Amino acid sequence: MAVDLSERKRRILQAIIDEYIGTAEPVGSRAISKKENLGLSSATIRNEMADLEEMGYLVQPHTSAGRVPSDAGYRFYVNSLMSNYKIGMEAVAELQGLLRMRVSQLEKLIKYAASIASSLTEYTTVATTPKENNFEIKKIDLVPIASHTVMLIVVTRNVRSQAMSIDIDSESCEKLSKLLNTKLKGLKAEDIDFKKIQEIQKEIERKLSLNPKVLIDILHFVYDTITEDGETEIYVNNAKSILRYPEYSNVEKAERILSFLEDKEKLRELVETDSGDGIEAKIGKENDFEILQDCSLVSINYSLGDKPGGKLAVIGPKRMNYSKVFASLDLISNEIDKILGYYMNGS
Repeated sequence: MAVDLSERKRRILQAIIDEYIGTAEPVGSRAISKKENLGLSSATIRNEMADLEEMGYLVQPHTSAGRVPSDAGYRFYVNSLMSNYKIGMEAVAELQGLLRMRVSQLEKLIKYAASIASSLTEYTTVATTPKENNFEIKKIDLVPIASHTVMLIVVTRNVRSQAMSIDIDSESCEKLSKLLNTKLKGLKAEDIDFKKIQEIQKEIERKLSLNPKVLIDILHFVYDTITEDGETEIYVNNAKSILRYPEYSNVEKAERILSFLEDKEKLRELVETDSGDGIEAKIGKENDFEILQDCSLVSINYSLGDKPGGKLAVIGPKRMNYSKVFASLDLISNEIDKILGYYMNGS
């Protein structure tokens, strides 16, 4: 459809959408002729608006004389019309400082990044953490805690532990910890297979007098820790912000959207099926969930070095300030990528 739009139609469509984003009221030709320096009469604008409606870019709600953008109109706006939004240098510097203060713990970093995104855009944000199996083994410890009882601790991005019944003295416990770290530290799930486990078993059996079943239990726990299909954590910020918009003034509709935003499984499905590169926008009926068909979802990926990390997304009305949302998500995602690059490289 884009080839059918003349420059004049483009300028009028952009003016209508910019006006509607700000007012949430149907836009008439007189309002556009007064506010925009188009150099066109109301009659000419009205004719062009009729054409844009016929082409599917505008709709006329009820019997109002004004028009509002359709999903296709918003899509054309996002793809071809919206101007670049520049975030001030002071805000950028503040964002960088706030995120770097929270580099010590990944979950806190992502949660805080979502909070900042919500503050910048004034919309609801959703963020996901990476899956556990993207991470390498950082350390394995065996700590005697009682007679014939040892605490097995596996450190990846998180710390997981399990008490095990093992007849082993403190010295042997320390030696076993060192052997396990020598063989497994720095490995990821994809690096460990059955052959690798057999190799480790044989070496440990040669060097330590240990019940083979106990060793198998230890190796299984370590392996399960890094190969389980760990679910991503979901963080939601500012869910109630959506109630500020007239699109959700209906009580029943408001309750349904808030219920959706509280459902972690649906949110996980929402963001995990959204897998485009760079910034992706799903507008209105482009969303799979019916409750979001009056909304837009804008999302971006962040990375863990050269591996996929998680997502940061904004949910708001279809008339959201797309240029500001795009700029905010792009900035925050870039900062997360930098920080996690240092984090994953141990810098």
